[in-house]
Amino acid sequence: MVDLFSTPILVTVILGVVGLAIPAIDAARREKGADRNKLYSAIAFGALIVAMGVVIFRIFSGEVLPAVAFSKEVIVDDMFGSFFAIALLLVSVMVTASSWNYYKGKSNPAAYYSLILLSSIGMVIIAYSTDLVMLLIAWELMSLPTYALAGFTKRDPISNEAAIKYFMFGALASALIVLAIGLVYGITGTTNIGDSIRAMASLNSNLVPVGLLAVALFIAGFGFKMGLVPFHMWLPDAYEG
Repeated sequence: MVDLFSTPILVTVILGVVGLAIPAIDAARREKGADRNKLYSAIAFGALIVAMGVVIFRIFSGEVLPAVAFSKEVIVDDMFGSFFAIALLLVSVMVTASSWNYYKGKSNPAAYYSLILLSSIGMVIIAYSTDLVMLLIAWELMSLPTYALAGFTKRDPISNEAAIKYFMFGALASALIVLAIGLVYGITGTTNIGDSIRAMASLNSNLVPVGLLAVALFIAGFGFKMGLVPFHMWLPDAYEG
């Protein structure tokens, strides 16, 4: 059963509504002056602060029990997830604040700040995920807007190259993670993170090689996505773009 007032749902609604509203506001505005960057950055910054405020308020009000947000097998509203969500939202706040001057004078600021908010939704869901499939879905939700951000300066060949490399390695990493999840489900019968870890710790000896292969695929997949050495070959180009 879905708890519509759980922390991850509330934060997702706040960021999602504002993230979609910014392009709508931009489309409705007749004046396309230079103040658009300030306006949309302020709206995005405010939405992120409100989202952080919701998480912090629910922690100190004692409403984080933990409670089931969507399904006890998928997303759980707990204290660990809340602290993780605050840290990730703080990253988005700093990115938005630094964009105030960085994005000044550039085109299409509405889409830029909208993509930051939509990516932040994926970050929050990652923090509360308790299932491998949901973790991957949330990671993709976080990553898809950043593919567009990497190639946002579409007339710049370097930016286009960065986006293509980022997307290709991201797709490869996702394929590795999907294969790893399939192996874990095959040998444990579950994709719940806690249950699968406990099951893999007590595998029969004939299934240990499969478990090790799954772990290796997870390391490679998330290593590519996080740009960890030695899976970081795409990262310099993405940053440059």
